[in-house]
Amino acid sequence: MRKLLALLFLIHVAVLAHAEEAWLGLFMQGNKIGYAYSALTQTTLNRTPARKSETSTVMNTGLLGQALSIKIDSTSWMDLKGRPILMKFDVQSAGREQKTDALFTSSDIHISVDNSGVKSSKVIPIPKDASVVDDAVGALLINGIKSGDRGFFYVLDPMTATLVKNRVTVQGKVQVSIQGKQVSANKVEIYEPRATMYAYLSDKGDLIKVDGPMGIEMLPETKEEALKEAPAGDAARPDLAYSTSLKPDKAIPDIETLKELRLRITGHDLSALPSDAHQSVKGKGDVWILDLRPDRFATKPEPINKAADEKGKWTQASFNIPSDSSTFKALARKLTAGTSSVQGASKRIQAFVHKTMIPNAGIGVLRDASEILKTKEGVCRDYAVLTATLLRAAHVPTRLVSGLVYEDASFYYHAWVEVWDGIHWVGVDSTLESGRVTAGHIKLAEGGVEEAFTFTFLDKVRVEVLDGRKA
Repeated sequence: MRKLLALLFLIHVAVLAHAEEAWLGLFMQGNKIGYAYSALTQTTLNRTPARKSETSTVMNTGLLGQALSIKIDSTSWMDLKGRPILMKFDVQSAGREQKTDALFTSSDIHISVDNSGVKSSKVIPIPKDASVVDDAVGALLINGIKSGDRGFFYVLDPMTATLVKNRVTVQGKVQVSIQGKQVSANKVEIYEPRATMYAYLSDKGDLIKVDGPMGIEMLPETKEEALKEAPAGDAARPDLAYSTSLKPDKAIPDIETLKELRLRITGHDLSALPSDAHQSVKGKGDVWILDLRPDRFATKPEPINKAADEKGKWTQASFNIPSDSSTFKALARKLTAGTSSVQGASKRIQAFVHKTMIPNAGIGVLRDASEILKTKEGVCRDYAVLTATLLRAAHVPTRLVSGLVYEDASFYYHAWVEVWDGIHWVGVDSTLESGRVTAGHIKLAEGGVEEAFTFTFLDKVRVEVLDGRKA
């Protein structure tokens, strides 16, 4: 039920072409989990000379005990100055497929998305503060590897159809371990809001190794080695949910009854985390104190129409949330008949989604709510998208949330929604029968699909339980 799609895209970005042709093996906890292929060729597009980059990433892991397989293919055409002309992406998982085409003009990117047959489009402006590229590392090193060099670049995330800003820094010469041997390499940091990765390059710019979050390694291999599947057995398929979970220094009993939970998280800058009625985030550097409180509706929640007037933006249809469709409007009217309050509508729609959906952790494609409603299965992200769509169709202001939830003595990546009740935003979790967002929910990002699913990935942090007060 946890969302790790952003992490998979980060891995895909990290293996973009650094040579005319390259194969990489993907490893996690010493076990092979897939491979990546990239190639650069000179070609033409619309009779204009262009550089074509082709990349394919395949990952076979586990998620909550179920097999998870994802394939991401991309093809990009750039002009001879490195400016993007056209990008095409194809993401496949569990029989679902998302195709994304991005056509570049001098000022905008025209994006069209086919999400398992559900089509949508959007136009986003090209930023002025940095270039849009298909390979941020290659763009920085175009004039050679120089220690201390730094550059900012935007990379298109096809899953959320957004641009994500990367900061690439050449940190200089280091000794790096490659399969037990010490090798001299140039260390390059690739930072973006979701995670930090490190690429190790030879003096010629050839990729030696990539270190990713949660111990993922990418190593050059021959084509035959890269395509060789991992041996059968549970050990060869690390479970992403368990591998990315955060275990606090001590267990938190009776999380449902806590009035407040105080945590200290060390090892990551959390300044971007939301602070609101649900959680307070204070600190600096890499030491932060989180005070978490369960969400409760106001004593007298506002009528839906009044809440909608106050937060009209969050009642509108948006990417993957087709709340203006006749199907969702009709279903929302049926589910909320006889109630006019935000709380009443929220409880009915949450109960419907919880009862209707079947968990399926093997689906790794970000999906449109229409496809989710049709198949009635998915991960926590799908529960949240469907809930948000129905609530907005009922004119209830709703936004998506990505974060962590405490369960079985650890915090796991998760997704839910928040509704505006006239006083504050209140969390609603459709994966839980109660629907309640407790003091065990940590918010990492909020907003639409584009904002909520571009969240900070907490890697190698320490979580300490400082206090927990019961109601």
